[in-house]
Amino acid sequence: MSRLGEHLTGRLSCWRSVAVPLIQTALAAGLSWFVAVHLFGHHAPLFAPVAAIVSIDMTLGQRLRRAIELIVGASVGVGIGALLISAIGTGPWQIAVVVALATSVAVLLDGRAVINVQAAVSAILVATLYVPGDTSGMDRLFDGLIGAAISLVIVAVFARSALCSPAVAVTGTGARGAAS
Repeated sequence: MSRLGEHLTGRLSCWRSVAVPLIQTALAAGLSWFVAVHLFGHHAPLFAPVAAIVSIDMTLGQRLRRAIELIVGASVGVGIGALLISAIGTGPWQIAVVVALATSVAVLLDGRAVINVQAAVSAILVATLYVPGDTSGMDRLFDGLIGAAISLVIVAVFARSALCSPAVAVTGTGARGAAS
């Protein structure tokens, strides 16, 4: 078999090993959006599918812990972002302030990278998506909780059978990032 053929066979094998979590991720994202829109009437529930995807976390390891870290980080970021941005407006210094404050609170709560990064990213998203007079900050927070909860249910319902980490699936190496 040629080197290319061996490589493609390896990639296909690796894809098969992550097919279940990949399907879980897609299902959680779509279902989270559906629930936020059709059951709770949210118009643009960006945080629901994002939270679902991050909660599924296709890497091997502690999903429940990461989902809780995601929920805490997103809650901190969205909460601080919604409160501050509605008071101080948007712009570069406002984003710097909400990121600094959200990350500081996250560090004080736990200090793990997942919480810190999620708090910062959530605060940035709220700050950049904010429209003056917008009161959807709590909807965004709730959307994040919807996505995280749905992902946990999907993980509990479907068997997990990932034998190949995303780093292997993407790069062909066994290396995993320090943050995972």
